[in-house]
Amino acid sequence: MKRILIVATLLLVSCNSTPGPTPEPVVVFKEVRVPVAVPCAPDIGPEPSYVDTPEAIAMAPDIYARAVLLVAGRLQRIARDGVKTAALDECRQRPDLPPKPG
Repeated sequence: MKRILIVATLLLVSCNSTPGPTPEPVVVFKEVRVPVAVPCAPDIGPEPSYVDTPEAIAMAPDIYARAVLLVAGRLQRIARDGVKTAALDECRQRPDLPPKPG
């Protein structure tokens, strides 16, 4: 019984301990493209200085000059609003962003 146990142990050890060439690991680089959400922050420049400041209106010599300042300030604000709207519309129409989760 002892001999059978020793022979079985030797056979198991001999099968396990056969030295062989270990294969080298193969490194494979794969490019995985994952869309990443990027916040849209358009650079529309600093806020302009408008002509219809309270100081300029107070220093206007007559009602006509005040009206001209107010109309010019309104036109400046409308133009600035157009720039902001165009920038925000461009951010909304970006097709490369993934849908928001939730």
